[in-house]
Amino acid sequence: MEKGPKIVVIGAGSFFFGRAVVYNMAQSPVLRTGTLALVDTDPQVLETMMRLAARAKEYSRAPFELIGSADRREVMKGADFVVTSFSFRNTHYRGTDVRIARKYGVTMCSGDTIGPGGIFRTLRELPEILRIARDIRELAPDAWMINFVNPTAALGLGLMRHAPGVRSFALCDDLHDPYKRAEYLFRCGITAKPEIPIAPEHDAKFDLQILGVNHCNFVVKCEYDGVSRMPQLREWVAAQAEKELERPADRSDSKQHYNYNYALQLFDLYGAYPNALGHVKEYVPFFQGYGVSPAEPEPIVPFDAFRRAAEMAAQWRETAAFADGSLPIADFFARGKGDHATDIIESMWGGLGKKFYVNTANRGAVPNMADDAFLELRSDLDMNGPHPLPAVPLPFGVLGLTRQVLDTHELTVEAAVSCDRKILYRALACDPIVNNLGDAKRIMEELLEAERSHLPSEWFR
Repeated sequence: MEKGPKIVVIGAGSFFFGRAVVYNMAQSPVLRTGTLALVDTDPQVLETMMRLAARAKEYSRAPFELIGSADRREVMKGADFVVTSFSFRNTHYRGTDVRIARKYGVTMCSGDTIGPGGIFRTLRELPEILRIARDIRELAPDAWMINFVNPTAALGLGLMRHAPGVRSFALCDDLHDPYKRAEYLFRCGITAKPEIPIAPEHDAKFDLQILGVNHCNFVVKCEYDGVSRMPQLREWVAAQAEKELERPADRSDSKQHYNYNYALQLFDLYGAYPNALGHVKEYVPFFQGYGVSPAEPEPIVPFDAFRRAAEMAAQWRETAAFADGSLPIADFFARGKGDHATDIIESMWGGLGKKFYVNTANRGAVPNMADDAFLELRSDLDMNGPHPLPAVPLPFGVLGLTRQVLDTHELTVEAAVSCDRKILYRALACDPIVNNLGDAKRIMEELLEAERSHLPSEWFR
């Protein structure tokens, strides 16, 4: 039996990734003969995830080796893949970012990718990401580092710029093929429901291109058998927008609130469909509530950190129940699904030749963007890394927004590395939803002080 890869997971208790990697490690014929190394700095979290993985291993009879540590350096040697999925006091700091930005008229419905929230999360997370990269360069120089921490684009860009000796790319859970392709086949009226696996004849005829920066990406081409299906996609979006207006709005769920109504306006504006609905509406100024004319159907509502904290706590209680046997481990497998990172690792290691969306340098894929533009691109992947597939040019409008977002990320990365307040101020002023220089400066000063305990001391020299 061929030996599987050694996968090190930094942030084993991750809300999105922790359970998924255990499931895939036990289920995948390629991965189940490898090594799973779980790392978490919280001893209780690590113990729970180790128990869960041990139960999954026993139930599935998977022969993978299971190791764990609070110190990543203890388990990193010989790694083939290192996946970062950690977050320090996620809801606390996102809530802080959202609250202070809101004082100055900047509303974020997610608060971890763009706007002051995305900028300050980069300041908090990038120093640790780069320290991990240094450990990889020393202990596992041939490993692939896969960043699964938000803001994905900014942190992946930071690795590309400041850890060039480490092989890396970045991921988001949204653009996970084949599920995303199946979703759009359904939305365009090709299939009666999103079906996995996709019928080969559908897959071969379907030309779907989703382009942009992570969380700010657009369907710019959607053809089936050489015929554009964008009109059918718009019909479907318009129908969803009508349904949203017919039912009472849930204002507590900021990322889902009136998504299709905002999306329909952007679709008509740009001629391209905003794929990551819960995020794209946060990247543009149109729904902030600026100006004289009202934002329709209403300005976006701010991210509710308490709601997210409750969701995370509920999932963790369930995870602990699977780990201690209060819930049957069979139910864990019945509810499980392959996750984006380990699906990619499986394909890379096993030479399966599958295509995935990853965040990486453009390398000529999008002809009207720079080669080093850090974009989310459908790519071939093997053990030499991602090879972005040729794409169409970004349409005007989307092109300008994409360049502005990337400028913001570039400045944010440089600010995080240099701890230079002038560059940080410039990043905030460049951000697409900050529209006042005085407010940008006040947001910067208040957030630096509020988050002093988790920022490098160089910010306060």
